[in-house]
Amino acid sequence: MFTYLTSLAFIYTYGRLAIHFAPGFLHYFLNEPIQPQKQLEKPRVLFHLVGLSFMHLMDSFYSSLQNGNFALQLISSVVFLLGFLVCQFSWTEKFSRSFLTPINNSIKKPHENFNLRISESQIAELYNDMKKYELLDQDKTSLEDFKNVLLENWAGHESKLHLKMDGPSCREFYDYLAKTFPASTLTLKNFFNSSKLVLRPDGKAYNYNTIKNAPTRTPVSKLNETLINIFKKLN
Repeated sequence: MFTYLTSLAFIYTYGRLAIHFAPGFLHYFLNEPIQPQKQLEKPRVLFHLVGLSFMHLMDSFYSSLQNGNFALQLISSVVFLLGFLVCQFSWTEKFSRSFLTPINNSIKKPHENFNLRISESQIAELYNDMKKYELLDQDKTSLEDFKNVLLENWAGHESKLHLKMDGPSCREFYDYLAKTFPASTLTLKNFFNSSKLVLRPDGKAYNYNTIKNAPTRTPVSKLNETLINIFKKLN
């Protein structure tokens, strides 16, 4: 009876593995793209290696028994069953939740924002001065848009900041903003490139390399004095 049951257990376990992995091997040899659940396959294989090792070991041990010792037969049968259950556990929903949840949580993207430490009153004052000196397109950028761009997660709104400044002036605007509010994650690249939130009046993105290299061509922009006066009030 034990030999019959162990044979069925091996057929079932190896058969299930073969059915599961056969499509992947087929796609591989046909050079077709596949999206395997890598988070699950490695631990699933590990569980099978452990379970099958115990199953084969107990099957061999049981076959080598000469005296028909009931206690040893019972122990080997129980251990064999435990090995079989370890293999089958890797196909359960609980197994998937156990291994996918922490992995998904660990790779979840962080909130992307400028993390700018600026008060509501400072935002309003900065916005009004930029509007006063026509440094932004107020028809396309409201105060609410201005707040959203500076404070909220990039993907959490539809607001854009439309600046009416050339490359050197934009670079100085960023420099003064970063210097005035240093406790932030604001960088030149995420401000003008990664966020996709700061645009020209025509709705197109600024050329990041142009802004990045602006100081080498134009050490002082034509709006330098205006920007100094605007940010001086915020200190």
